[in-house]
This record gives sequence, structure tokens and C-alpha cells, in this order.
Amino acid sequence: MQLPQLTSDQIQERCTEQSFMRGTEYFHAGAIGNPTLHEYTLSAICEGTDIEPYRVTVELTPTGIAAAYCSCPYDWEGDCKHIVALLLTYVHEPDTIPSLEPLLAILAAQPSASLLRIISGLLKRAPELVPIAQAYADILGPPPHPGPLPYVTVYRERIDPLFRDDVLELDQLHHLLIQLEDLRQQAEFFAQVGEMECALSILHALIHQSIVRSSDDTLWESGLLQFIDECTATFTEIVVNTQEPVAILEHCRMLLRLSFDTEPDFTPLLTDFLEEICLKEEISGEEGTSDLDTEIEQNLDKSPDREAHVQLLLALYLQSGRTDDYLRLAQSENER
Repeated sequence: MQLPQLTSDQIQERCTEQSFMRGTEYFHAGAIGNPTLHEYTLSAICEGTDIEPYRVTVELTPTGIAAAYCSCPYDWEGDCKHIVALLLTYVHEPDTIPSLEPLLAILAAQPSASLLRIISGLLKRAPELVPIAQAYADILGPPPHPGPLPYVTVYRERIDPLFRDDVLELDQLHHLLIQLEDLRQQAEFFAQVGEMECALSILHALIHQSIVRSSDDTLWESGLLQFIDECTATFTEIVVNTQEPVAILEHCRMLLRLSFDTEPDFTPLLTDFLEEICLKEEISGEEGTSDLDTEIEQNLDKSPDREAHVQLLLALYLQSGRTDDYLRLAQSENER
């Protein structure tokens, strides 16, 4: 991961002269506490005029700064002095900013009971973290209700508010992708600890909501398409490698319906993804994929990208040994 090489001049360009001067004073006074770096998110607390320290977060990119946030009431031009102090710490004292990656790697290897004890201890010692933990619990949602793929619906409902408005500014889009990526990594963690259905449901919901809410052109500029591709790759890897029973066909049916209801740009991504998933040995054969065959046949004339759905249908025909149907469809499509 490539972190940006920032300078004091770049920091000064983001704020007023007074904010830079006061932020420099805060930096030299050691007002920044507990700075940490997690991927591209730089965060810390900063002592200020309030009794409680302010919480400061800066979202970095490989080439610079995407956005910066502070819990202080500053409401004027540019970054506040607390953000300036954190950025100066990043520039001049990078060795004082530890990465969370080693700690997260250790935690990821722990059983759920150990993680629960750690979380419980943290909340007892730092009750101000309780609302944050509750927010994450709200995203995860309650235990699923009986029914087909209950977790997918739960996660879709939890992910949708992250998109906020239909039209988002670029800094909001970057922050959105960071939140979505956190959930994708959470899915990877669930897969590592054997919660395969939960992992697939998170990824399914991320794919679905990202596609459904990508109506604005600026979403394409934000890297959302690449993120969806990463989600499908993670989904496929889990399906191919898992030995646990998971409702793969149920996921395929729901995502196939989405491929007919989405914009044409997304259809090939979904059909290629479904083809790779359906080739998994455990669900191959006519009995396993006949429902998918039928649904494509019934909706082919309504496809936003007929060629993509035809290619998927041909692959399913070959997989299930329906050679006559394969030849019939290939010939009719050539004659179109």
C-alpha cells in the first residue's frame, strides 16, 4: 500500500493562515494523542478548548488527502487547527503513528469467545466506545429470521443508509467506499472463522446495493465498479474454497434477477460472475441449474445486455449436458 508523501505546504494550502499557525502550536505542544493508521485512514484525538478531546480523522489516498473530519465546532474555511496538528504529526513524526494491521491480524486469529472478552474489556474501560460499538451492531443487525437468505435482506437494509443521498460529493464517495471496504473485509473475517453464509450474505448485499444505488455518474468516478468487482472476486473465492454447506443456488437466483433489472454496464459483470459460481462442482448438473436456465429463457427478450445472458445460458446448457439446446440457441443467435 502506497501512502502519500505530504508536505507542510500542502497542509497549509488546505486551511487559513490562522488555522495553520494554531495547528502548528498544537502540534508542538503535543496535543495529538493516540494517532493510528489503518490502511488509508489516519485518526487521533486532539486536546482542545473543550473538556473532552476532539476526534480527528483524515482519509488519505496514494497521492494526497481525500477528506478530513473533526468533532470540533469549527465551521469556517478549510481544515481546523486540530486536523492541521494531526497532519503535521503525520509529516514530521511518522514513527509515532502505529499501524493497526499487526493488531488486527492477531485479533483475526482469535476465537469468537476471546474477541468477546476483548470487546467487553474495552467497553468497560472506555464507555465512550459503547455508541460506536452499537453503531456497528446496528449494521450487522439482529439474528436472522427463518427464510431464504435472511442475512442478505438484513445487510442490504444496513448498507443502504451508507449511501445517504442519490448525489454525493467526491469526498463523500471516498468515505463511502472506505465504509463499504470495511464491510468487505468483515466478510473475509467471517469466512476465516467459518461463518460462510454470513460472509456470502454481506458480499451479496454489498454487490446488490452498490449496483442499485449507482445511478449517478459520479459513482463511476469513485471506483465503485472496481469495488463491486473485488466483492465478486471475494465471493467466488469463498464459494470455490468452502467445504461448508451454503445456499449458493439461492444467491445465484437473486443475483440473476438483479442482472435483468440493472443498467447494461453491470449485466456482463454479473453474468460472468454467475457463470464462474455455477461451474462449482457441488451445484453443477441439470438438477442444480435448471431453474437458472428457465429464468434466463423466460426473460431473455427483456435483457439489458442480451449477449451477456446468452453466453451465460450457453454455459449452463453445456454444463448440464443440454447439447441440443446449446446448438439451437447458438444458431438462433447467429441468425439475429
